Amino acid sequence: MAEPINHDSPWKETLDRFLRPFLELTFPSITRHIDWSVTPISLEQEFREIAPDAELGPLRADKLIKVRLLNGNDEWLLIHIEVQMQYDPKLPRRVFDYCCRIHSRYKMSVVPLVILGDTRRNWRPITYSGGFANLGLRIRFAICKVDDFKNRIEGPCHRDNLTIFIIAAYLGTQKHRKDPASLSECRLELTQKLYARGYTREDLRSLLFVIDWLMPLPAEHKVQFRKRLQQLQKEKPMPHVTLFEELSREEGRQEGRQGCILDLLETRFGEVPVAIRDRVQGLYDEAGLKEMLRRAAVIPSLKEF
Repeated sequence: MAEPINHDSPWKETLDRFLRPFLELTFPSITRHIDWSVTPISLEQEFREIAPDAELGPLRADKLIKVRLLNGNDEWLLIHIEVQMQYDPKLPRRVFDYCCRIHSRYKMSVVPLVILGDTRRNWRPITYSGGFANLGLRIRFAICKVDDFKNRIEGPCHRDNLTIFIIAAYLGTQKHRKDPASLSECRLELTQKLYARGYTREDLRSLLFVIDWLMPLPAEHKVQFRKRLQQLQKEKPMPHVTLFEELSREEGRQEGRQGCILDLLETRFGEVPVAIRDRVQGLYDEAGLKEMLRRAAVIPSLKEF
């Protein structure tokens, strides 16, 4: 059996690229105890070993990270992100299972942090327990509800945290996902604000990469969006606009590679199931796309893709 593709999500990219500011935005009480002078260590292999069945994809992300605390101790953070549009009653049990597996295999305690992207305001699970009469196993975890940021995006306390733009991008898509024209306008406004903040070229590049992933536009609206941005550049020059053009070219290459993968699968096996199409079209990582293209050429059946 071939090894599964690592189907990352924009949220995993966010944690990889912006761990400290993102945690400072979502769990400030936790980050105050972390010694950021010691580089956090991503425990990818450890997590895959305890959770080989974890469902990764554009709507889910799990990260296991080791950090050094200010008191000199090491601690493991399990960061579990749920950004589906509807609530999932199985989430508390899943977090409980992961924590138990980590403790059983590595004899390490873990601090579970859960980020919820659904719109059900009253769904705020913080515990899981099994048993009766106040007896049995119980776990508590911290949560951050993305929906709570709706009226705080422009707040002065978040102005210096660049990951607020990632939250804003997700909320914009959540609000306008059924109206591409409105989503395009929202993305244009967000892009203008992003350029106005004066971030470094590298930070801009990373932010635009994640925002583009979070705010997908149909082809015709994508072309119109680029034209509008170019027009705004003529009216009011924005720094790093060439960076946006570079990212647009990269995006075109990624879409072309996705098309090649699907064409190859169709040529070899006929009709490609919707689930596989969604998986291919949801992958933007260049290395992942290359590996997926290689596998499409050598696997003996679609079942093993």
